[in-house]
Amino acid sequence: MAKNHTVRRKSTLALRQRRLALLRQLKPPPQAIRGSVVERFGTCGKPTCACHSGAKHGPYYFLTQCIAVGQIRKFMLKTPQSQTMARQAVAAFNTFYDQLEELSQINAELLRRGEPLSSE
Repeated sequence: MAKNHTVRRKSTLALRQRRLALLRQLKPPPQAIRGSVVERFGTCGKPTCACHSGAKHGPYYFLTQCIAVGQIRKFMLKTPQSQTMARQAVAAFNTFYDQLEELSQINAELLRRGEPLSSE
């Protein structure tokens, strides 16, 4: 779900200034990954293992991505380094996406006000 930015209460000048600031800083990070790092615990096939009475195996970390409706790609992040890199890449994507969403909401509000969307 996209973050809702409060754009209706700002002046047109403030929106245009924020729009310019976003356009200056908006650069797609090369390490960006759209996905989630998920922590999982599991049970094994041994019926007498302690994992069946509460002490599950894990944690295991996975990077999951929704590719299309009903298509999920996931793989295990086996090392602490890969877990850290995945978390940083997901965070980089989320930051970029939030900025892009704010730009979109500003442009929609300017259009609603009848303002031109072309560059100043």
